[in-house]
Amino acid sequence: MQQHDVVAGGHRLSAWSWGRIDGTRPVVVMLHGGLDCTSTWRDLPQVIADTTQLPVLSYDRWGYGGSDALTGGRERSYRLDESGPVFGEVLRRFGIERAVLVGHSDGGAISVLAAAAHPKAVRGVCACSPTIALDLHMVRGMDAARQAFEHGGLRERLMRHHGNKTDSMFWGWHGPWSTDDAVDWTMAEQIAAVRCPVAAIFGQADDYGWRPSARDLVAHGTMPLEITALPEIGHDPQHKARAAVLAALQRVLAAAS
Repeated sequence: MQQHDVVAGGHRLSAWSWGRIDGTRPVVVMLHGGLDCTSTWRDLPQVIADTTQLPVLSYDRWGYGGSDALTGGRERSYRLDESGPVFGEVLRRFGIERAVLVGHSDGGAISVLAAAAHPKAVRGVCACSPTIALDLHMVRGMDAARQAFEHGGLRERLMRHHGNKTDSMFWGWHGPWSTDDAVDWTMAEQIAAVRCPVAAIFGQADDYGWRPSARDLVAHGTMPLEITALPEIGHDPQHKARAAVLAALQRVLAAAS
């Protein structure tokens, strides 16, 4: 594992690579969730590198983990910024011309958006619990997250990964998705533009819900699409159903051009 500092979107981002990124092979690029960072992937990047025999890159998005702290709040358009120009800068910094993305939650949605924004570079997406569409159930779930952060010990757990960035990180994630008008957010146009294979793995016991996101992928997507909904699995299939996720990633890699 090698650590890197990257400047993208005008901010310093911390990144880590497993295996040599040399332009001869596709690179698996990992995009973490809305309360996460590279360290919350645990050993999954190394497992993916060992399983696929491909180099793996993971970076902490702005405001997370080892990257620069978030200043101000976030608008919902941050997903378009991070999947478009920011992700493009990361690809150029590492000379990545062929990427297969592994994303979780917020990062899963950003992975799909990145496939639309960078159709030549992104050859496939494996998304765990991608929060592509919201309904009021998910918006209400943000209230539960706020309660856990303020009173349930979530803040202390997150500080192990984000340190003194924890408060700005949490509220920067919570703010855009915690009001009723968040249900108007749509990725329909971008989903329709994706051409590479996409595998989406959901847990049927996901507290944030999964059906609206699955429905939007089916309704608007014309890409080769595989959707899996796993019983008794919550929001983190990358940890609780790792074998299924790795198998889906292998199928995406086999289908990627």
